[in-house]
Amino acid sequence: MKFSKSSNSARGSSLIEVIIAVGVMAVAIPLVFGAMAESGKTNFSSEAETRSTWIIPACIEEIRASRAGQPQFFTATAIGQAFPPAGDIWCLAFSAEGKALGRIMKSDYENGIKTINGQPAFYLATLTATPQTPGKAVGNPRMLAVNVKLEYPSGTPAARRQKLDFYTRIP
Repeated sequence: MKFSKSSNSARGSSLIEVIIAVGVMAVAIPLVFGAMAESGKTNFSSEAETRSTWIIPACIEEIRASRAGQPQFFTATAIGQAFPPAGDIWCLAFSAEGKALGRIMKSDYENGIKTINGQPAFYLATLTATPQTPGKAVGNPRMLAVNVKLEYPSGTPAARRQKLDFYTRIP
């Protein structure tokens, strides 16, 4: 059997083909890992939006209890009184399922917290209320603008957490 030179040279890859293949892989692999990372963030975001339907009402209920003088986690406040007091933070920790676990102090809030009272925490909710200018119509009560900020994951420092803002008004 006789082999020709042209059939031997067609069996291997040229240097150009190898460089192109390596270049394609160098671009494709980071894109795949980037897409996987974004997928994880999207999953956390959708879970947080789902849990917010339990977390936000729990926060509003704590505000109502504070107004009635029977708060579970914070100090009692009067109707029309802004909160939290200057230099303080009103922050509640919640489990991954949306169950209230307890109050978080400012230092724990800034650094992040993974457990509270022996239970794993995943979400933090900060509550603030600031006075609003009353409306022009006669009899409009002075209202407070309430912001409930849902932050996750709770174990990361405050600057790196994802955040969802919810707004309402109360007297």
